[in-house]
Amino acid sequence: MHPIRLLEGRPCPALTVKKRAAIIFNIIGVGGSAMKVLVTGATGCVGTGLVERLLSKGYDVRAMARQTSDLSYLKTTKAEIVFGDVTRYETLVPAARGVDIVFHCAAQVTPGWGPWSQFEAVTVEGTRNMLKAASEAGAKRFLQVSSVTTYGDACQKGEALVDETTPCTAQKTPASYYDYAKRLADEACWEYHKAGKITVSMIRIGIAFGPRDRLTGDRLYIQTLIPLVVWPGKANPNFAVIYTSDVAELAILAATSDKAIGQVYNVAGPRNAKMKDLTRAMMKAQGGPKVLVTVPFTLCLAGAILIENVAKLMRTKGTPFLNRNIMLQLAKDGNLDGAKARTELGWEPRVSLEEGMCKYVQWRRNRKTDPAPPPP
Repeated sequence: MHPIRLLEGRPCPALTVKKRAAIIFNIIGVGGSAMKVLVTGATGCVGTGLVERLLSKGYDVRAMARQTSDLSYLKTTKAEIVFGDVTRYETLVPAARGVDIVFHCAAQVTPGWGPWSQFEAVTVEGTRNMLKAASEAGAKRFLQVSSVTTYGDACQKGEALVDETTPCTAQKTPASYYDYAKRLADEACWEYHKAGKITVSMIRIGIAFGPRDRLTGDRLYIQTLIPLVVWPGKANPNFAVIYTSDVAELAILAATSDKAIGQVYNVAGPRNAKMKDLTRAMMKAQGGPKVLVTVPFTLCLAGAILIENVAKLMRTKGTPFLNRNIMLQLAKDGNLDGAKARTELGWEPRVSLEEGMCKYVQWRRNRKTDPAPPPP
């Protein structure tokens, strides 16, 4: 059993005895044992950030991964590692047995890439399998990690912010299989919740970045390695960009608060960030003289299509560094209103964009393994 680290060292003088007790009783069950939680997709960017945050708060963490997953980070933690595959129901009930809360991060995360059958099997049916296993194993709460993309076109209209009352209208197209699959997975969660099979809460992420980020952070890092950084035309969309430790903090609040039962929370700070802001923050974190050079968008799109076609010829499974969907996404916004999480749960992101980029670059440089993460 992991020690309850909140009790280590000298207590913060700002916390009263009553508040300290509330924190402690929030993470322990009857009889004083640490609350047992399961994290699916525990080797990904959000999953590992959640494992790390849960352990730091004293939870007894069970991390679920496939047998083919890279377990190098999880093995450095005190998490209990179990093997499970959301497409194989028989592997899930043992993983969920004895667990109080399931944090469901597992999904097919290859936006704009791959056949619908993969997204349906992993994200849609995989979520249904996990819901069934969690409810049959007696788990009390289920936290679904969802995405801004489920809102469809609503979050892609200029400066307009999208709150949790906005209908999810993501449609099924080859470019939006990920979006539509997450929408169907979310609907499955609410079906289980309304039927009283398990208590569900949900968070919707814009862009999460941090250690083991295989999408945004990875591409920005590689893009800014050289002094001459290419930027595609006038593209500069808005996105809610949050560091993984802050994403994890909201996930934990949503999974443990009574106020959050049956609720959705957007993961967004007081303001959304421009994509160029992310790039400049990464350039600064990389250090050295860097120049941002604008190249016509159509030229960048043609290059992305060429990379995509080569990847298809090579039958690449993971998302290539660029494809047409990634480029076209730069012409769309991903605006989220995060006021609900701040008002109802008292959540505030604490890691700034600049600090987060510095942390990410430091992590990349200090890794002993190949600096290029495996394909998602």
